[in-house]
Amino acid sequence: MRYALFASCLALCIACATAPAAQATFRLSVKTEGEAPTLVVVNLPATVKTDVVRLLLLPEGTEVPCDLRLMEKGLRQLLWIHPGGKREYLVETDRASSAPTRWQSQLKANVLEISCDGKLVTRYVYSGFAKPYLYPIHAQTGVPMTRAYPMEQREGESADHPHQKSFWFTHGDVNGVDFWTEGGGKGSIVHREFSDISGGRVGSFITTRNEWRTPQGQVLCTDTREVCVYDMGDLRIIDFTVTVRAGDQPLRFGDTKEGTFGIRIPSSMELRRGKGNILTAEGKRDKDAWGTRAVWCTYSGDNGGEVYSISVFDHPANPHHPTHWHVRDYGLFSANPFGWRDFQNNPNVDGSITVPAGGQVTFRYRVIFAKGAIPAERLNALYAAFAKGVKVDRVP
Repeated sequence: MRYALFASCLALCIACATAPAAQATFRLSVKTEGEAPTLVVVNLPATVKTDVVRLLLLPEGTEVPCDLRLMEKGLRQLLWIHPGGKREYLVETDRASSAPTRWQSQLKANVLEISCDGKLVTRYVYSGFAKPYLYPIHAQTGVPMTRAYPMEQREGESADHPHQKSFWFTHGDVNGVDFWTEGGGKGSIVHREFSDISGGRVGSFITTRNEWRTPQGQVLCTDTREVCVYDMGDLRIIDFTVTVRAGDQPLRFGDTKEGTFGIRIPSSMELRRGKGNILTAEGKRDKDAWGTRAVWCTYSGDNGGEVYSISVFDHPANPHHPTHWHVRDYGLFSANPFGWRDFQNNPNVDGSITVPAGGQVTFRYRVIFAKGAIPAERLNALYAAFAKGVKVDRVP
């Protein structure tokens, strides 16, 4: 079954490649589709044991900020922002980067706090609630980009759907258990550990492991989720990847509109308040966007007297790509690949998938927070860089 193969596609959108055999320096050629920037991740060979790397853009020899990430079995990944197009780099594994450390990740009670240049960017709330979520999320200007309720009370905000907490991933029917809503008789997602907390020059990168538990406490499945938070020019970006693994029984994601990867936008940006706009890659607008399929969707509107936007990209390796958009005038902004019956208004279709026992399925999304509404042409270019990946070759 093809869903068990999605993990092998995990690095497509941020271009995971293997560098040449270990030596003090080597050159890489990096090429993307179009000229839009994207995050690049390169697997260094297992023989590289250094914890310091410097990256130079050729032919100028300009230093490029990069991060080194220690992975399982001692493998190392090199991460940086590629400006787009075809470029060459010099990797020096015997010299430390002189780029400043701008990003910090700090564990506190129930949260991992991520900041940039000393200013809060987001908190990953990993315990104390029915599921992990990110809140708050700030744009580069410091403006909050998700609804505060129910975590906080913000004047003028709506107070409906308390289970829609800022930025989250769940589903309303997993082997018949509802993980979307909260309370008695509902499932919960329980954090088990952080397997990686890294970054500093390019962004903050975390990996967590979690258990999906039934109301009776049974572990139905597990997941590994990667959250990459970074800036790319004038854009603040969160790359979110989750791989869900079935246990000794098949795992069924049922056909329901109550799911799956969700964001609750600030109330001031809502379409129903007259100052919000919704647009999909297929040109569907506002209420006409609900339930339709597209590779990306963007929601823009008034936030503190200025226009801000949130754009979500659906990776082509995701189940049932392109996803349906469960995007509402009241501020729910959700990518849901499964809810065909509601979205297509057809009781004879079935959008569910079943992961075999011991198998896994991966979901990958890129979320862009920006001041101003990003034009469709720019979103298409950014999406192409995300979806088509990066070609990395050694230069002799």
